[in-house]
Amino acid sequence: MIKQTNVIKRKTFVAREDLLNRLSEIAKANGYSVFELVNEIFQLEIESNGINLSLKKMASEHRQLETARQAGFMLGLENVWYDMADLAYGKDKHLAQKSWFDAGVWFASRYTSNDQSRASLSMFKGDLSAFIWNAPELYFEQTDNQVLIRVTSPRFTEAYTFLFTSFLLGAMQRLGYKPTVQEVTRGVIRLGCVKEAEYGST
Repeated sequence: MIKQTNVIKRKTFVAREDLLNRLSEIAKANGYSVFELVNEIFQLEIESNGINLSLKKMASEHRQLETARQAGFMLGLENVWYDMADLAYGKDKHLAQKSWFDAGVWFASRYTSNDQSRASLSMFKGDLSAFIWNAPELYFEQTDNQVLIRVTSPRFTEAYTFLFTSFLLGAMQRLGYKPTVQEVTRGVIRLGCVKEAEYGST
């Protein structure tokens, strides 16, 4: 009787030396051999591809969630947030709007610098697009001194629409922009903003 043995076939692949060196450090720190770690990475990428994902996309989404957590966001049921917004808005509209405006100022403060740079607004736009899951359309059009923001969602209640508008206005003020256009109806927000210095010179 011939005894059968499982033979693991190996192939050589090429990679950047700095990446291989870093991978070796990671493997050692976690009690793996480089062979084991590389094969685990390959296996995870194959499994991710099977559900239309990739390691790169999963890492990006994890970073977004971690950034959101550090920024003070928390996950919650969408309909509960709408109900809470309706209750707060119905009880004291002006106080609720001020609270959301102040939240926008606070949130945008993490992106500001002394020169109110274009990069700050770009970072704010990127994170907001990643964090706000309940708006199918969150559109920013930016020129040198002006910004057009358009948000639409058929699920927004009237109260939530106006409160989220206040949040955006607070954020844009903190980033150095003043509103020149405000068109708000349930589920639709359109804001036009211009840099404070530019606004004052017109």
